[in-house]
Amino acid sequence: MFTLIFFSFITVGLITIIRYQSKNKAYHKERLQRKDRAVVESIRFLTDGNNVHQGLNNLDQISQIHNLDLRIFNLDGSFIIDSSKDNEGVYILNTISSQKIEPKAFDILYKKINNKLSNIKHIYTNKKGDLEIYTVLYNDNKEPYAILNIPYKANDLKNINNEIMNEVFVLSSIYVFLFIISAIMAIVLLRQITNPLKLITQKLGSLEINQTNEPLNWPVKDEIGMLIMQYNQLLVELKNKADELAQSERKSAWKNMAKQIAHEIKNPLTPMRLSVQHFERVIVKENPNLKDQVLQFSKMLIQQIDTMSTVVSAFSNFASLGEEKKEVFYLQDEVLRIVDLYKESGIKYNQPDSNCIVKIDRSHLTRVLNNIIKNAIESIPKERKKNIIINIISIDNYWEIIVKDNGLGIPENLQPKIFEPKFTTKNSGMGLGLAMVKNIIDDFHGKITFLSKLDEGTTFYIQIPKYNE
Repeated sequence: MFTLIFFSFITVGLITIIRYQSKNKAYHKERLQRKDRAVVESIRFLTDGNNVHQGLNNLDQISQIHNLDLRIFNLDGSFIIDSSKDNEGVYILNTISSQKIEPKAFDILYKKINNKLSNIKHIYTNKKGDLEIYTVLYNDNKEPYAILNIPYKANDLKNINNEIMNEVFVLSSIYVFLFIISAIMAIVLLRQITNPLKLITQKLGSLEINQTNEPLNWPVKDEIGMLIMQYNQLLVELKNKADELAQSERKSAWKNMAKQIAHEIKNPLTPMRLSVQHFERVIVKENPNLKDQVLQFSKMLIQQIDTMSTVVSAFSNFASLGEEKKEVFYLQDEVLRIVDLYKESGIKYNQPDSNCIVKIDRSHLTRVLNNIIKNAIESIPKERKKNIIINIISIDNYWEIIVKDNGLGIPENLQPKIFEPKFTTKNSGMGLGLAMVKNIIDDFHGKITFLSKLDEGTTFYIQIPKYNE
């Protein structure tokens, strides 16, 4: 917009100057011609047609009447006489001068005289840039006898040029004022447009589906107001969709959980039912080995009840992950306490030299380490000597627990799924262990990764944030 105003100002200014100069030149040419006609008529009136050279002695009177400097030249361009003001402002005659008609102007006049044209006139711009008019004077016999020259005063042209400059200055002032006003208005309008857009951009950048997003207020019902209204409607729709999605996820989670619980509890019920039916047949037959079979039956029931208890405990542990009781303790001591529970399982623990202070839920850490260590022990075949190594190192703002085993490893196609609920590589179990571990580490604001090679073993890397007292 500023560029458009600037170029329009330049264009209008140039056109104005050119038009003023053109009209000014045309006006002064017309004015000079009028004065020329009046002077020629005065010369004819005051000059004796039979003795024109003697009559030119009245040239000062003619100059006085018309207030003009006048000059008379011969037809060959040489000077005859002129009248001009003296120091007192009185026109006087001068017959001595070396002046001649300028060559370019004389060539034009000479050609016209030789061609015997009538009423020969020529307006000429001299080297100084001033206008002059040359008119051929004729006697009563229509024969040319002299050339009249009327120089146009340069001050008249300079005055009009000053007027042009004044007009351009006024025009420039107006345009500068308009330019400043336009700039101010543009800045104000631009801020009015961009500020709400910036606000909407910030709100969209901070938009989250799991939190309350505040609507925007805009008092004017313009295009920005329509945009903000659409944004507020989007927030309402987003909240409704988020609620629907959360409800759907909860229903789906409970359905999957119910299926899993039903499946895990149903598994031990079948052998329990068969055992009871078998026991009924034994009692009916009055088998002499009844005592041994009762003991066997009782052992089987206890085993299946323990299995069901394990299922319930696993789901109970998974459901209670959100309940944290943070406390400050030394990580290396807690790891040592847990490792001592597995002294006979081939575990080697390299205790760090420095104190590893953390602030987390101690019981949750116990669950994590128990699960990882048990998985490591169970992954090693019976015929293979167990070699499980545990280290604690410092990495930036984390304490990293490294648990390395020499088990069978995890197949590459299964590695992306090991932290998913219900996923397991064992013949028994609910598949909630590593999912629980992942959730606990996330609650610690830590990280858990692993590297595994088939038939060589798996290494888990558990990073827990350091606590600075």
